[in-house]
Amino acid sequence: MLSQEAVRLFKTQDMGYVRTMRNKTLKEVQALEMRVKGIRGEGKKVVFVDDEQEQRRRVGGVDNEDDMDMDDGDVEEEVEVDIETKNRRKMQQKEMDKLEARLDVARERLKALTQAEEALDLQRAKMAKSPTVGGVNKQGVKFKVRERKR
Repeated sequence: MLSQEAVRLFKTQDMGYVRTMRNKTLKEVQALEMRVKGIRGEGKKVVFVDDEQEQRRRVGGVDNEDDMDMDDGDVEEEVEVDIETKNRRKMQQKEMDKLEARLDVARERLKALTQAEEALDLQRAKMAKSPTVGGVNKQGVKFKVRERKR
């Protein structure tokens, strides 16, 4: 049987560990959310251009002048580019699925750690030297802690 002082010390250490793990998991969840947001394309990029022509080329893909100069070799290159684009999109989708699975696991862990932290905090309050929360005594009678009058 441990003394009450030792039990209080262990509960304080448990609380510190749970808080540390919860904060670490919270940072992980935020980082994963940012990565998922970036892959989905919800993140916006700022691109600086020199003139209107470059702006049109970046926004529209290719200028109209370049479209007139296409020949058979360009069509084959375009097909290869389409295949590469499809492969890249497949890989991005796989990566996004993995990230979402990791994000779900991290959210569940965060939820469990938050509940554990709340339970430890309540237990610590119940074990305090001076009563700070209400509860139930051994006979099953509910009691309420008297508060200071204001």
